[in-house]
Amino acid sequence: MNVTFEKKDALNGTISVNITTEDYLSSYEKKLKDYGKKANIPGFRAGHAPKGMIEKMVGNSLLLEEINSLASKGLFDFIDANKLNILGQPILTEDTKIDELTKTADYTFNFDLGLTPEIELNIGKGDVYTKYSTIITDAMIQEEIDRMMKRFGNLTDVDAVEANDMVYVGLTELNENGEALDGGVVAESVPVAVNTIKNEEIAQQLIGKSKDTSFTVNVFGLFNNDEQEMSHALGVQRPTIADLNPNFNLVIKEIKRTATAEMNQDFFDKLYGKDVITSEEQLREKLRTELSSYFDQQAQHLLEHELFDSLVAKHNITLPDAFLKRWLLDRYADKFNAENIDTAYTPEANYLRNHILEEKILTTNGIKVDEAEIRDAAFDYTRQMFGAYGNQGLNDELLASIVEPQLQKEDFRSRMINMAVRQKVNNWLMEAITIESKEISSEEFYKIMETHNHAHHNHEHSHDEEAAI
Repeated sequence: MNVTFEKKDALNGTISVNITTEDYLSSYEKKLKDYGKKANIPGFRAGHAPKGMIEKMVGNSLLLEEINSLASKGLFDFIDANKLNILGQPILTEDTKIDELTKTADYTFNFDLGLTPEIELNIGKGDVYTKYSTIITDAMIQEEIDRMMKRFGNLTDVDAVEANDMVYVGLTELNENGEALDGGVVAESVPVAVNTIKNEEIAQQLIGKSKDTSFTVNVFGLFNNDEQEMSHALGVQRPTIADLNPNFNLVIKEIKRTATAEMNQDFFDKLYGKDVITSEEQLREKLRTELSSYFDQQAQHLLEHELFDSLVAKHNITLPDAFLKRWLLDRYADKFNAENIDTAYTPEANYLRNHILEEKILTTNGIKVDEAEIRDAAFDYTRQMFGAYGNQGLNDELLASIVEPQLQKEDFRSRMINMAVRQKVNNWLMEAITIESKEISSEEFYKIMETHNHAHHNHEHSHDEEAAI
């Protein structure tokens, strides 16, 4: 067997696997003989049917199996031996045709490859980014207290929505035609406090409406671009929030009005547990800390997202686009077709560019993740899924009973490895670049987040947690 490689350009190549009779005939004859020993054919004793009859029955399939197996082995052995870094999987060239199989012929299989681009890492202190620090005001704390007092008051059903009501809504993700997206997100009953909606236009869409009213809403505006809250409310994993289409159909299911709770020890205990908070002053200080932590997490997430996007653009990572589109059409015919491939390819290409930069950072700096870090990622992820940040009753023992069985599942473990890797890459980036802090108001921060999400959603996205490539 002879295997050769032709590199057409920096991103494309072809491997040719030439298979001769000497490569396959002996193994083919052995398989044919072994089959004959086991064959039970009417009119002949078991294992005694003529070789010619056996060959007519199964010879073609055994020959095809043997030749295909050799071609695959020759292909991937060559890729491994020569450490070719490929994208997608090799695909047969359009001119590779084997019309008829005979055991006296030689066969040549030509495989096209997409090659991973070579990039030089260019990241340093000259890369300057801004991390926003939101100013926590007394008014913000009072607003949070008012919300809590409303939340822990007595609920009653009412007929029409007012500014301080709680509405339970059904949410359905829409496509670009305003119809329910096939395979999109559907949430049956999601609680929404009208007075927490920062987008005034969306709040006004709800006020005055009655049960069963429906309209289209921007789901990011509805949840103030809060990915953690959206993850819990919509029942989707936080890493996939960015890939949601903004437009959702909203149906009002219930309207609840709450009498304000009294500021007393019973109220404090409902919020944080018995005697954790014993005065309004302590409550205000606790809320100041929590709000600071919340905005810091949001600012860090924004920084990491914008950082990676800009660094990918800076490194000008080019891909074998024509090959990858052809491979997607061949491998995922149920998802990609001639009509949608150009649009649907965009998120796949974005995923690949991010992955290539991430791999370059890992290999250049010898960054690896160990088992403890994978487990930590799984614990953090599960806490987010359950909304359990210290006060929700999900202790370490219960958390472990949930996480450990999940880590035995290949898909879950793979996702946790990816999360642990991305966290270590982000940690490295935070040390490698220059970060400047800028104080802004909460209103300014929400506008920045809204602008960022609008830009991010200005093209189609894949709804898969992992890209197809």
